[in-house]
Order: sequence, then C-alpha cells, then structure tokens
Amino acid sequence: MSERGIEALQAEHEEVLVVARSLSEAEWAAPSDCDGWRVQDVIAHLANTFRMAVDPASMPAPVPGDIEATQAVHAEAHRDWSPAEVLADYEDMATKGVAMFAGFQGPEFAELTFPMDNAGEYLLHLLPDAFTFDHFCHLRNDILTPHGPVDRAAPPADDLRVGVTVGWLLGGVPQMSGPALTEATVGPLGLRLTGPGGGEWTIQPAEDEGLVSVVEGLSEDAKATATSSTLDFVLWSTHRRPWTDHVQVEGDTTLAAPVLNAIHVY
Repeated sequence: MSERGIEALQAEHEEVLVVARSLSEAEWAAPSDCDGWRVQDVIAHLANTFRMAVDPASMPAPVPGDIEATQAVHAEAHRDWSPAEVLADYEDMATKGVAMFAGFQGPEFAELTFPMDNAGEYLLHLLPDAFTFDHFCHLRNDILTPHGPVDRAAPPADDLRVGVTVGWLLGGVPQMSGPALTEATVGPLGLRLTGPGGGEWTIQPAEDEGLVSVVEGLSEDAKATATSSTLDFVLWSTHRRPWTDHVQVEGDTTLAAPVLNAIHVY
C-alpha cells in the first residue's frame, strides 16, 4: 500500500495551491517550461489528471496509444477558461481525487491495476505516487524559476516527496521507456541517485521477451555506474534536460550512454 504516497500528494497539492493562489494575471499567462503551455495550462493539466480519475466521461476523447498527446488535448479543452475558473476547478478536482486515492489503500485493492495507455499498467494503490510526481515535477520545473517563469521560493524537497517521486519514476522505467530501453540495455547499469530520496539501483537487461528490470542495490556485474542527484534525475529522465548535463558515468560509457539515452519516464 502507498500511504506515503497519499501523504506526499497532500503535501504537494498544498504547495500548488499556495503558488496558484498567489499568481498575478501576468504570471498565469506566462509561458511555462512545458512547450506551448502557459502556467495556467499546467495548473489545468493537474486538475485534468484528477478529473481523469473522478469524472472521466467529462473529458474529450483520448488520443489512442499516446498518453502525452491525450493530456495535451485535455489541456486545450480548458484553454479559454479564466485563471479563477482554472483555480476553482483544480481545488475541486484535487479534493475529490485525493479522497478517492486514499480509499484505494485498503487490502481489497492490493492486486488491482490501472492502465496508462502507452505508459504501461500499474497497481491501483500507486495512483497517489504518480500524482505526487506530476505535481512535484510540474511545479518545480515548469512553473517556478529557474526553469519556469514564476519567481517564488521552491517548496521543500524532502525524503518523503522526493522518495515517492523517484520511486514512481524508477517503477515506470521498464514500461514507459519500452523497447528502446530493452534494446539498449546489453548489460547491467548501476544508477546512483544522491540527495533526498536517493539510493542505488541496477538496471538489468531483459530476460527472454520481457522488459528491463530496475532492482535495488548496485550489481557486482555492472560495468558502469551513472550518478546524478535525485532532483536532476527528475529533469533528465523526463527529457526536460539532457542527461549529459547532469550525469557522471564511471566505467564503460559505451554501455551506459545508450541506456541513458533511452530512459524516458513521465
């Protein structure tokens, strides 16, 4: 179960509210670090992710096989809303969504899964982890400086929030990165993430016709280890910035580089 995910999501939801309630008209309209999205569109996207869970019938038709394209369509549907409408909608959808996700933490839901189109399929009780990542990443990297346009102090990046965020991303690596990562991973690659929520893992090659796996700890068989901070991992693993700017590779770079190129999570 993911009680930590619920706690982290509630904390990140409050951080988004604090920033959103403080925005000026110009800041709502400012271009975010998400290409083509204003700050207002990012907040609308966060509301829409909750809406996909609590009221999916109200959403425009999805783009089959492309979850990111679907999210762009959903954001476009609310592009003409006023900032006040977007904020009120986010408050409403988030309140309903967090309550719903808290209800998924009982043992009766332990084996149930939810599909995420081309991003894969995941255990239902991990929904708050996914939404924690979405809030954590969009707020800090797309809305707030230094990458976004809104000049506010960054919220805390503690073990709880970063740990849940990194856990979701690492869990998504095999399915979200898909065949490109499977083909690129010809040997074990160590991954060391430093700072809050950090640790050590190994990306293991696929067995038979499966996908790669991400296991805790550094394998003795790893011929290379990639090291970055956890906050930088969120940036480069989501392809917001190139991994080459944030990762130090020890060992066989010819083994590591194709794997790092192929990692893409969201």
